[in-house]
Amino acid sequence: MDASGPQPRILIVEDDEATGEAMEFHLGRAGVQTQLVRDGLAGMRAVSADVPDVLVLDLMLPHMDGWHLIRRVREWAPQLPIIVVTARTNEHDRVEVLGLGADDVMAKPFSMRELSARVSAALRRAAAANPDNERVPIIEGDLRIDPERLTAEVAGRPADLTPMEFRLLLTLAEERARALSRDEIYRKVWGGERGHGDRSVDVLVRRLRRKVDEVGGQYTYVQTQHRVGYRLAAVPRRMPDVVRAQTLSRF
Repeated sequence: MDASGPQPRILIVEDDEATGEAMEFHLGRAGVQTQLVRDGLAGMRAVSADVPDVLVLDLMLPHMDGWHLIRRVREWAPQLPIIVVTARTNEHDRVEVLGLGADDVMAKPFSMRELSARVSAALRRAAAANPDNERVPIIEGDLRIDPERLTAEVAGRPADLTPMEFRLLLTLAEERARALSRDEIYRKVWGGERGHGDRSVDVLVRRLRRKVDEVGGQYTYVQTQHRVGYRLAAVPRRMPDVVRAQTLSRF
């Protein structure tokens, strides 16, 4: 982590005393400023009082569980990177928290070195908000992506994207001449290697589609290329046959 600038602020929400203190100690040694709270309600209050640079939280928390905390935080801090650390390691729970808006999930027990690496990766992605060189907006159909401001609009309406959703959208846009495999997307978006059977890419694609493809308009944008992966292209929205027949019968 960059020691030349101000220390990034990491909020840890963990009710297990030993685990929380270990995370606080090792992240502090890695060069970040940490705040540790021990229940979900305290975590929500801490985020609302002063939004951190990264939120690290468990799911099984007193007073307000991690699922509810993610939902609440995403309502008013959509750009905050969220890393979940949990002993609930089944695929359903992982897919659910990613679908709610978490950016990363780590299974307990985990190494503190890996946690530091995940936090560093989240901070690097967030640092993209301050690029050195001006980057012009990318326009595809009615979709406008602004890499400078980290914003996207569909038919003039803002798309309320999380940092990971925007990173995925920008990755697809910058490579829109071709389809990207899930492994390529994982390397570009998460900055690591995708594990066997990992569905994080597909979950993130579904979240992105809800915000850019399922909001009406003339086009869909995130396209699936069979046996390859995903690509960005403005494809005219198809009118269902029944609706088309009803529409044409009016003329």
